Amino acid sequence: ICFKKSIMKIFFITSRFPRYKNDPQPIFVHYLTRELIKKGHDIYVLTSHDYKAKKFEVFEKSKVYRIQYFYPAHKQKLFYGSGLPYHVRTSFLPYIQLPIYIVLQFIKAKILIKKINPDVIHVHWGFPQGIPALFSKKPYIITIYGGEVFLAKKFHLVKILDKIIEKSYKTFALTKGLADVMREFGFKSKLYNIPLGFDKKIFNPNIKNYKTIRRKYCKDNELMVLSVGRLVEKKGFEYLIKAFSITYKKKRNAKLIIVGNGYLKEKLNNLIKDMKLKDNVILAGEINHKLLPKYYKAADIFVLPSIIDSEGDRETQGVVFAEAMATKLPVIGTNTGGIPDIISNEKVGILVEQKNPNQLAKAMLKLLNSENLRKYYSENAYKHVMKNFTWETIAKEYIKIYNEIKKDKKRTGKWNFYL
Repeated sequence: ICFKKSIMKIFFITSRFPRYKNDPQPIFVHYLTRELIKKGHDIYVLTSHDYKAKKFEVFEKSKVYRIQYFYPAHKQKLFYGSGLPYHVRTSFLPYIQLPIYIVLQFIKAKILIKKINPDVIHVHWGFPQGIPALFSKKPYIITIYGGEVFLAKKFHLVKILDKIIEKSYKTFALTKGLADVMREFGFKSKLYNIPLGFDKKIFNPNIKNYKTIRRKYCKDNELMVLSVGRLVEKKGFEYLIKAFSITYKKKRNAKLIIVGNGYLKEKLNNLIKDMKLKDNVILAGEINHKLLPKYYKAADIFVLPSIIDSEGDRETQGVVFAEAMATKLPVIGTNTGGIPDIISNEKVGILVEQKNPNQLAKAMLKLLNSENLRKYYSENAYKHVMKNFTWETIAKEYIKIYNEIKKDKKRTGKWNFYL
């Protein structure tokens, strides 16, 4: 397939984009834009502002426009940090800021669409980013990440988001698991699946200079269990710590390292102290993103026991599994949300029930007790993600859709109130 013959202007509307180089916040959209730029496409990004970011910049060849929606800038509380679902639970500010952001996003998007005249609009997170696309009279596609789905359910916005999806050229849920949840919540529009990927130049088995990370946390004879994620309820860290307590009784040379930050930090620290694990379970905090591959490479196994949280939110894919597998690290996950789409068979990883410390401990011991088994899973996992989850592969899938749109100029995103 030759992609160079079909150079396009692609306008991304997203709530989050890297605020600076090596931003530890999710940077999935940036990975995709980078692959598209490699293919010669012209990328424009409209996103939210943060006090650590510029209002306009060319970020690795993407032209990035950021909307400041509140003053002072450090009080902007919508999308960064623990994310919108958490912020609406814990602060009144998002209820003031979100309507302001929706209006400003609509105005700025309208101005930029007129100025840029893009061939296609790519919406990331269907709400509220889908609103300006809906009224743009331009063809648009949507990538649904999951957070917006749970918020739509909570605030009775399912019909509005479903209408935005219905009017899109195509809408992609990250996983079949997420699409199933959307059907369960009452979404009726047709959905397709394209997952998130990983950068094979960053996450691979050939990472160097990782031993300093290992020495920081483990002695020569110790085994390192790694987990990565925001310290929020749906990541299931409470159950991981309880499971590790069982594991440690039978495997005294094991250590658990949890990378990430979030509102549960104090609660988890107290749990670690209560279970007398403060020397064996370490909350490493948020790290520079460029160090993350070294953490994967330093570890012996990777575990993320995500759950369905009290608000119904769950892991919609868990890209950290793909990153870990790409470094040839054996993985353990839970049978919830989109995780089974990555750990798709028993040869590439181990799935356990959510909220089940005993089953999770058994799986950890199974891997910690056998170097041969760790190697078996890591080799199979590596082949699996290299075939299905590189950003190069994901970008090719989206480019096919962009090319379809270019050939089909009859489709628009025009709203019709009477449908």
